[in-house]
Amino acid sequence: MLRCHIILFVIIYLFVSLEVKAQEDKSLEELGNEAFVRQEYAVAAGLYGKVEQRKGRRTPIVVLEKLAHCYVEMARFEDAGFYYLHLLRRPDKPSYANLCYGEMQMSIGSYDTARKYIALYQTTNTDSLQWKQLLLSGCDSAVQWKSLGSTVAIESIKELNSEGADWISGVVKKGLLLVSNGYRKMALSTGAERNPDIDLRVNEPYFKPYIYKQYEKGSNANTYLEEVLPDLLKKLPYHIGPVCFNRREDTAYITLSEANKDVFNKTRRGPLNGERLMSLFMSVKKGDTWSPLLPLTTLNFPGSYTGNAVLSEDGQTLYFVSDRPGGVGKTDIWYSERLANGAWGQAKNCGRDINTRWEESFPTINEDGVLYFSSKGHPGMGGFDIFRASGSRDEWTPPLNLRNPYNSGGDDLGFIMKDNHYEGYFSSNREGGTGGDDVYHFLDNHFTENLKKPQPVTQVPIPPAAPEAPDSVAKTINPPEAADTGLIHKLEQLCFYYDYNSAILLTSSKELLDRVATVLKQHKDWKLTICSYADSRGSFEYNNDLTALRCFAVIDYLIKQGIPPSHLYYENLGERGLVNDCGDGVPCSEAEHQRNRRTMLRVIY
Repeated sequence: MLRCHIILFVIIYLFVSLEVKAQEDKSLEELGNEAFVRQEYAVAAGLYGKVEQRKGRRTPIVVLEKLAHCYVEMARFEDAGFYYLHLLRRPDKPSYANLCYGEMQMSIGSYDTARKYIALYQTTNTDSLQWKQLLLSGCDSAVQWKSLGSTVAIESIKELNSEGADWISGVVKKGLLLVSNGYRKMALSTGAERNPDIDLRVNEPYFKPYIYKQYEKGSNANTYLEEVLPDLLKKLPYHIGPVCFNRREDTAYITLSEANKDVFNKTRRGPLNGERLMSLFMSVKKGDTWSPLLPLTTLNFPGSYTGNAVLSEDGQTLYFVSDRPGGVGKTDIWYSERLANGAWGQAKNCGRDINTRWEESFPTINEDGVLYFSSKGHPGMGGFDIFRASGSRDEWTPPLNLRNPYNSGGDDLGFIMKDNHYEGYFSSNREGGTGGDDVYHFLDNHFTENLKKPQPVTQVPIPPAAPEAPDSVAKTINPPEAADTGLIHKLEQLCFYYDYNSAILLTSSKELLDRVATVLKQHKDWKLTICSYADSRGSFEYNNDLTALRCFAVIDYLIKQGIPPSHLYYENLGERGLVNDCGDGVPCSEAEHQRNRRTMLRVIY
């Protein structure tokens, strides 16, 4: 009898335990659904993940779908691909899981695998079919472009990038305009941002604008961040940025989350997070004071996103991004023209040459009026690709994909070209980065205009005259006169220095090169070998490319001063030839590093 009671007790205990566990699982899924509705994707992913761990193969399809979607929203593509692959192993899998898994493979650069799964996707929806064909075309193009190789030197700015997302939105006199949601505990000018507010959508801090003072003097030169307009912006909640300044830097156009104007999904537990609308505001500097923020009412559209503003070089056209009605696709690039009274006119669409049925964003414009922007709708390598187009307003040349290595399977955005046309920055969440979106510095001779690349110096010995050839004539090389020897010595003692990570000639270098050009014009039989060096920071290959561009900068300047290209040679020596002990990993001051970043001359007579 006692045994029967024990067995009955065990059965009841097991039944109750299973029932409690079922209720707990149900509660986790419901909590995940509520977080998902509020767009708290990091929270929802954690809850759905626990359900998947407990139920394993019995996990509902809808939970796997939402779990994968959460990781897509957080730009964690490998994790998303893991759960889409789980979906594909289910007999009741939806067909679109093939497309989604293919996109995740595309984002990490696995184009052959991506193409295989995207091709398996079956649909009769016209938009979906067009999207499928766009992705398949992108896979084919990516494989072809990557096979061509590249001469562009690209390097992540490791001292700047955080574990969050970082991207450059523009250039100002002090440095680079940065937008970041990383935990910023570096040398901030006000000591703020110790405990930033968290965006529960992705479990990361809200975006804030900074100035990256890359040329700041001192030991913290490459990690110094300054908050943008802290008195005006630092107390504002939610996302701030990007910020755009006019040429005089006395007017700022700022993208902000509007207070009390959130897009809410009013179901279940209510709008605790939501998708916050972004709008454009401006502030004008009068004396040393910035005016209170004013919304650009002629440009902002109720219930729609308006932001990412950038000014044309003449300051008369403002370009921005919006998902308002009347556009071509999901998000378009729009523009507004400045009126005679200084106000901004009505928003107009940049047209179908730029905008597609999908997403365009992150516009920047260089001093030549070239528009750089990111698009998911033009054929590309996956995610957002960077394109360039010439024109203005709603008249543009067909956009050109910048291809590999600027573009990748991930999102590539925020392209900034410096004034020298071969150096700049962009951001990407491609494989191998530090965090979400990382900032990369590039050096590319493709954009250099009117530069005839000289041949590098090669050691070719001249064979001696054969003694049995009586008619041979030995060429006599006359040494330079004593006065010329002193002049040559002075030329070969000159050093032309550079800022960190740059091939741009300093003003002092240009003044010296003017004098060098004068000397070469007086000695028309002299030729020069330009020898350029780098400091030890950066990879060996990167520094070789960097010093080549430093050589080209000097050669280009001398050619413009009237020196024949045939009289100019170069040697790019990378980090070979350090003048001090500042090798890899050795702590040195910026002044010590700069001694190694130099170009010197060698006279051939």
